[in-house]
Amino acid sequence: MKFSFNRKAEINQSINIVVASKDIEKLVSEKVKAAQKDIKLKGYRKGKAPMERVFDIYGPEIRQEVIFDLATKSFHKQAEEKDLKIVSRPNLIPEKIEEGKDVKFKATFEVYPEISLGGLSKLSYTNTNCKISEEDLDKTIVNLQKRMSKWEPSEEPSKEGDQVKINFIGKIDSEEFEGGSAKDFPVELGSNSMIEGFEEGLIGLKKGEERVLELKFPDDYGKPELASKDVSFEIEVLEISKSILPELDEEFFKGTGIEAKDVSDYRQQVLSRLEEDLENILKGKVRQSLYDALVEANEFDVPKAMIDSEITSMKQDTARRMGMDPKDMKEDLFPNETFEIEALKRVKIGMLLNKIIEDNQFKPDPDKVKEIIEERAKNYKEPQQVINYFYSDDEQLKNIESISLEEQVVDLLIASAKPVEEELTYEECISGNY
Repeated sequence: MKFSFNRKAEINQSINIVVASKDIEKLVSEKVKAAQKDIKLKGYRKGKAPMERVFDIYGPEIRQEVIFDLATKSFHKQAEEKDLKIVSRPNLIPEKIEEGKDVKFKATFEVYPEISLGGLSKLSYTNTNCKISEEDLDKTIVNLQKRMSKWEPSEEPSKEGDQVKINFIGKIDSEEFEGGSAKDFPVELGSNSMIEGFEEGLIGLKKGEERVLELKFPDDYGKPELASKDVSFEIEVLEISKSILPELDEEFFKGTGIEAKDVSDYRQQVLSRLEEDLENILKGKVRQSLYDALVEANEFDVPKAMIDSEITSMKQDTARRMGMDPKDMKEDLFPNETFEIEALKRVKIGMLLNKIIEDNQFKPDPDKVKEIIEERAKNYKEPQQVINYFYSDDEQLKNIESISLEEQVVDLLIASAKPVEEELTYEECISGNY
């Protein structure tokens, strides 16, 4: 068997395989004889058909199976001897198959690339700093009140924060278009749920008033046939409601999942939760910045098979989030190209993290594993039961161990790379708009 590597660093490789005729004939003969025992041909009892007849009927199919089986075994044997890290099933292409002659194959496949990490000390990452102000806390509590608010009819002109029930007819070039009209449609002013200018155009109106809004669909509108087009909406106001916020009392506190004795205690508990969430957000931003820097500093080819596998996983996750069974997912619903860029990035990050783990001989830290499990269990009613579950389930435990290894990598990157400080407001941190 001959290997035909162009360059060791290349991920696309090939092997020339020769399957000896004598090995083929020997195995074909054995398999036909074994099959004869269970074969029933017309005019013969089961297992009594002449060998020649069995060969004539079943020999070609058995020969084909034998040839490809021997080629596959030869491939894997040689790959193991050469210590190749195969990441795709080999494509076995026979040059020519003739009975009584050796069969030559060319096996093409992908191998795991050799990755040479650059110096981690040369990396720089963004270290985001953010604090929660009293104003941020006030806004959060008001938002919680709004979620539990009640709507009462109002005779006053509409203002931001009100809910306006309307009939509207949308027209493009004086013609109504599909999906552009509705009756008894509620719009919360300031929610930014409509196209730009729509909600603003409803401010200052009273019940029974009419108005025409001259607007434009955004360039990136979800329906391409409407994107960037001028549109007019004929509006009729049916009802205006104002939001009545609930009192900050025990009933409200419990409704938001917090047991508090008074407003001061409630504010402190909300603040603690916000700070915990913010800490996780900031850690996530640092982690992502480190990964981005790592990918940018290390260029290497990625096997297509690994990217395809990640795309499949991402499509299945997307289907589940949409409430679909991945098995019922149609191929054209989620085109591969939609996921390609993100899939490539994810695979590269995973390969680089594995390389760092391997180079530094990191092992799962039992104390870190315990810390992660306890952190996850604390939000359940019976934390100890959850802890016991993680330790009793090998798959779940391995997942936690993988997370602990990743955190060791992140700690190493933070210690090695140079931070570039960034100050953001709390709103910028949680919204990602900055």
